[in-house]
Amino acid sequence: MNRGPAVRILHIIHSVDPRSGGPSHALRGLVAEQVRQGHQVTILTTNAQSAEPWAQEAEYRARIQADPALAAAEVFIAKAYGRSRPFARFSWTPQAWRWLRRRLRDRNLRPDVLHIHGVFSHLTTLAPRLARRYGVPYILRPAGTFSPPCLAMGRRNLKRWFTNLFVAGDLRRAGAVQATTPAEAEELCAQFGLRRVAVVPHGVAVPWANGTTPDEARAALGLPPAARVILYLSRLAPKKRPEWVAEALARLRPDNPGLVAVFAGPDAGAEHDLDQAIAAAGLQDAIRRFGFVTGGQKEQLLAAADVLVLPSRSENFGVVVVEAMAHGVPVVVTPGVASHIHVDASGGGLTVDDTLDAFVAGLRQVLSADRRHLGRRGREYVENHLTWQAVTRHVEELYQAVIDGKPLSGNFVAAHVAAVKCFLNTNP
Repeated sequence: MNRGPAVRILHIIHSVDPRSGGPSHALRGLVAEQVRQGHQVTILTTNAQSAEPWAQEAEYRARIQADPALAAAEVFIAKAYGRSRPFARFSWTPQAWRWLRRRLRDRNLRPDVLHIHGVFSHLTTLAPRLARRYGVPYILRPAGTFSPPCLAMGRRNLKRWFTNLFVAGDLRRAGAVQATTPAEAEELCAQFGLRRVAVVPHGVAVPWANGTTPDEARAALGLPPAARVILYLSRLAPKKRPEWVAEALARLRPDNPGLVAVFAGPDAGAEHDLDQAIAAAGLQDAIRRFGFVTGGQKEQLLAAADVLVLPSRSENFGVVVVEAMAHGVPVVVTPGVASHIHVDASGGGLTVDDTLDAFVAGLRQVLSADRRHLGRRGREYVENHLTWQAVTRHVEELYQAVIDGKPLSGNFVAAHVAAVKCFLNTNP
């Protein structure tokens, strides 16, 4: 495909705190590749942080400005107010409103397209209104917000009221609404009667094949050299059910005495349940705990892992699953993890029924299989379909369709489905 002209892109997101999970993580990969492709990229965000402990204001801003993934983009971090619930999520930000109005009003600085990530915050609510006022096309990416399990969490009535009053109209007037999976696209179309929905998956960076060896990684992490490692690499949130991993370990360890479970991720409400499950099973010696990890330590964890698990009730995508596949790590997931479609297509792991018994059986099956074979299948699939280069091409096509006011290219579903079918046919 021939590259089109450079596009002036303005990304809008409530928070780029790395601890906020998938949307922030995905934005980093997309922005880095867009800059590499020669586009002019700006990010408007707030100083809202996603988890305690709260960093000092100056420290947090310096950390974001020094982030290498965002280094080549212009980043404006607006002051936001409200840390207590429910105001922490909304984060009222008049400074962002003033900045965005000035930017859209100036014809020399005005972006060609706004890419809005998330809903239910002041910033992501004011952006569509200002975009329409100044005639700038925008794309809205709900990031799984409207899946039934997600809507059922927290303040359901407040979400429903806010959606009816603000978000539904913004979705219907958008140049396009971006879904991450075909399942999310179907949900959005059914709930809001949308016609312009594009399916564009998350991308991932594929590491060099000659990176850290499992033995080197285990030594660096203080794990026994002969250990077999079950890795849970995500926030400790109730919907993700980390306690299932501890319960599965208790069942599997009698036949696998060297089996250990590693938990890496900040607490998001499930740490107490996990602690209780570990104590009840007497697993303290078989558990390793890390908080939020990134960079080299995250790479070491993936290199050390024999299998990555995510037994979540609901994930709009579950990017850590695809990251594990890119690192050649087999995975076991439940059907609520939307990226299970890529696990199934690649043969790089298992999607099991949504029960603890099925989860344990799936783990047992993967641990007894050829790890290198499963890992190779997953990595090959990611290299063919889910690199940031491949995903950014789809996003560029989406931008051009929205800027030109043209029909979306088969909603971008056909090309993705065809790619999956091609991979399955050529890798039986």
